[in-house]
Amino acid sequence: MKRRDAISRVALLMGGMLSAGTLATVLEGCKSGGGSTVGKDFAITPEHGEMIAEIAEIILPKTSTAGAKEAKVPEFIQFMLKECYKDEQQKAFFAGLDKLNEGAKGSFMKATAEEKLALIKAEDSAKEKSEFWSTMKDLTVLGYFTSEPGATKALEYLEVPGKYEGIKLQKGQKAWAMS
Repeated sequence: MKRRDAISRVALLMGGMLSAGTLATVLEGCKSGGGSTVGKDFAITPEHGEMIAEIAEIILPKTSTAGAKEAKVPEFIQFMLKECYKDEQQKAFFAGLDKLNEGAKGSFMKATAEEKLALIKAEDSAKEKSEFWSTMKDLTVLGYFTSEPGATKALEYLEVPGKYEGIKLQKGQKAWAMS
């Protein structure tokens, strides 16, 4: 199975946790086909890369389980932006990062931890969520829970096919119907 197929399937399974916009983008954007503007001229600045990592870590910090950085969520977000999001969606995302820089008086990365948290809380509590913020949160959650630490440490994990535990029928007990 190709990574794109796996991501598409996980996105379907996590549909209840992701916004409709992100889910549609992931499913539509990961299709390869002619005429797509996905990934064309995609370049991320080192500053934007650092901001993505910092914001993801604020959303999912390290506790008794791995944080976003340790789970390689920033790399996942950059991959998804490049491979699945159209140019206009990428521009909206990076415009959101630039807006955070403006709110931090020029540099989000140079802001104190308290200032960063205040900016993130303001973004999260806004009456109308920006496309940037919806995308950032959704990709952070998707990236984390599809990573090895997220899937095996933060979630309950049962390896498939798992152990077979047969059930003995009691005398007179009906067998289970097959659907």
